[in-house]
Amino acid sequence: MLQKYPIGIESFSNIIEGGYAYVDKTEVIYRLIEAGKYYFLSRPRRFGKSLTLSTIEAYFEGRKELFQGLWLGEAEGIEWTPRPVLRLNFVSTKADVAALNSGIESHLMEWEKKYNLSQSELHFGDRFRNIITAAYESTGQRVAVLIDEYDKVLINSIHSPELHEELKSILKPIFGVLKRADNFIQFAMLTGVSRFSKLSIFSDLNNINDISLDNRFATVCGFTEPEIRRFFAPGVAAFAEKEGTDFDGMMAILKNNYDGYHFSEHCPDIYNPFSLIGALDAQKIQHKWFESGTPTFLVKMMQDTDEDLRSILTTEADSTSLASSETAFTNLTAILFQTGYLTIKDYNREFNEYTLGVPNREVAEGLFKCLLPEYSGQGQDPSMRAYRAIRSAVIAGNPEELMERLTTFFAAIPYTLSKGRAESYFQNNLYIIFRLLGFVVDAEYTTSRGRIDLLLKTPRYIYVMELKLNSSAEEALAQINQSGYCEQFAEDPRTLFRIGMSFSKPKRNIDSWIIAR
Repeated sequence: MLQKYPIGIESFSNIIEGGYAYVDKTEVIYRLIEAGKYYFLSRPRRFGKSLTLSTIEAYFEGRKELFQGLWLGEAEGIEWTPRPVLRLNFVSTKADVAALNSGIESHLMEWEKKYNLSQSELHFGDRFRNIITAAYESTGQRVAVLIDEYDKVLINSIHSPELHEELKSILKPIFGVLKRADNFIQFAMLTGVSRFSKLSIFSDLNNINDISLDNRFATVCGFTEPEIRRFFAPGVAAFAEKEGTDFDGMMAILKNNYDGYHFSEHCPDIYNPFSLIGALDAQKIQHKWFESGTPTFLVKMMQDTDEDLRSILTTEADSTSLASSETAFTNLTAILFQTGYLTIKDYNREFNEYTLGVPNREVAEGLFKCLLPEYSGQGQDPSMRAYRAIRSAVIAGNPEELMERLTTFFAAIPYTLSKGRAESYFQNNLYIIFRLLGFVVDAEYTTSRGRIDLLLKTPRYIYVMELKLNSSAEEALAQINQSGYCEQFAEDPRTLFRIGMSFSKPKRNIDSWIIAR
C-alpha cells in the first residue's frame, strides 16, 4: 500500500485523521512541555514549526484519540486535562500595517466572542490579557499560548525602516502580555526564523527560554535518518525500485540532497522535512524548498558584500552572534544560519565556536542558481550556451578556450552590476559559475605559504588560478610560482594548469592571462 504524504498540511489532526504518514515527535514534544513554561524556537522556513505547534495544541486540548499508536498516546501517567489554547498565526500575514492589524483583530474578536467579552475600545495588549484571564476563569485551567512565525512581517519589512518600526510597535504589546498574565498561563511557545534575544519588542519578556541551539530538543523539527527508515520505509523502497537501486542506495541519494542540518553541537543529521516528503511523494529528486522562495533581501546582502563567497559559506561564529536578532539583519552569517542556508558543521567547545557550512546539495545548487543572475545579470540556467561552453572547456582540459569563454561572459555583465567592484566581485562570479556547473572548487584555498584565489579540480585536471585587479597577469603567475602553490600537487597524476589573470577595473573584464602547464 502506498503511503500518503501530507504535502502542504500543517495540522496535526488533519494528518492523523487523514491517514497521512507522520513521524512521531510526541516524545520530544512532551519532554519539552514538561521541562519548562516559556519557549522560543527558531528554525528555517517550511521546517515543521507549524506542525509542532499544532501537535502541542492537540495535546493541551486533551485530544488523546489523535495520539493513539504514538508515543504520547501509549505512555503511562500522562495528564490529558483539556486546557484553553490561544494560537496566533502570522504565517500568511503580509508586511503591511492594515494586514497585521486585521490579522490580530480577527483572532481577538474570535476569542472575545467565545468568552463573552466586549472590549473593542481597548488596545490589543489589554484585550489579549483580558482574553487570557477570561479563558482561565471560565475553565478553571491555565492557558496555552502558541504564536506561530512571530517574525514573518518583520523579516519582510526589514528594508523599509519606517514600516518595520511601525509593525514592531503593533506586535510589542501582544508579546508583553505573556509576562503580565503569567498567573493564568500554563505554557507559551513562539516560533520564527530570527532570534529575539535582543529584539526590542521582547524587552518586557525576559523569562523565555530560547531552545534553538538546545541539544535536548534539536530533533523536534525535521527528520533523522532512523526516523526516515522507520516511518517512510515503503516510500523509500518504492523510490529505490524506480531508480534501479537498493534501499541503502536510495537513502544515500536522499542524504546527499536533503540531509546535513544540525541545530546544536551534538545534533544528529537532520533532513529537511518539506523536501524529503516532496521527493517521496513525487518519487523524484527535486529542489522545491529553495524554489518556494528565497528572501530578496538575503540575495541582495550576499550580492553587495565585498567578501569572497567561499569564506562566507564556510565560516566560524560563536553562539552569541548566531543568536543575535536586532543585528541579524545586518549580520550576513547569522541570517544565513537562521534561514537555513548555513548549518552547524563542527563545534569548538574551548572557544564556544561553531564551524558553519552549506548543509546539502539542494541548498548549494539553489543558492548558486539564485546568486548567478544577481552577480552577472545573465540567465541562471546552466544548460545555456555560455555555461555549457565553459563547462566543456574545463572538462576537456582546454584552459585557453576557458579563458576566452570567461572573457565573453564578463563582457556581457551590465555596467551597473560591475561598476566599482573589487577583486572579490570577479572572484565570486568565477566561484559561483564553477560551483553551479558542478565542479569541485575552492576560493581562498589555504596552503602553507599563502592562499590560492581559486582552485578547480576535475577527475583529469587541476586549475590553480591567481587573480589580480589592475595589475599584470605576469605578476599573478609569479605569485603562484614564488609561493609554491602547486607543490602539494607534485605527486598528483592529474594535469595541472597554472593560470595568472589580470582584471581591468576600467574594462570590467579579464584584461590578460598567462597559462603555464
